[in-house]
Amino acid sequence: MERFLEGRTALVTGSVQGIGMAIAGALASAGARIAVHGLATPQEAAAAVATMRKSGASDARFFEADMRDPSAIDVMMAAVAAWGGPDIVVNNAGIQRTVSLAEATRQVWDDIIAVNLSGALDAAS
Repeated sequence: MERFLEGRTALVTGSVQGIGMAIAGALASAGARIAVHGLATPQEAAAAVATMRKSGASDARFFEADMRDPSAIDVMMAAVAAWGGPDIVVNNAGIQRTVSLAEATRQVWDDIIAVNLSGALDAAS
């Protein structure tokens, strides 16, 4: 693959597994430095960073933030900025709870809205 993202940094939220990891891996294979994000154990974070390096990232680092917490997002974004700042941001983090609306609690609703909608806004501002 052509390394057209050499010298660029990509922050992909929710990139310790699933779709986010696949997106981050594709960006890494194009030469981008990868800011890996997610709620992960130290072992999961280290494995995701190692995966990005194996995929071709010129560098990779893990940044933790609960996307339900705007102040945690601010801290993460400041840490990414101190690392050189993102040229690319992919707001991939998301959660779901498969229950009927009648069974959904207010906390489930608030968590889904906070991560899937508000977290993306907070990361972009």
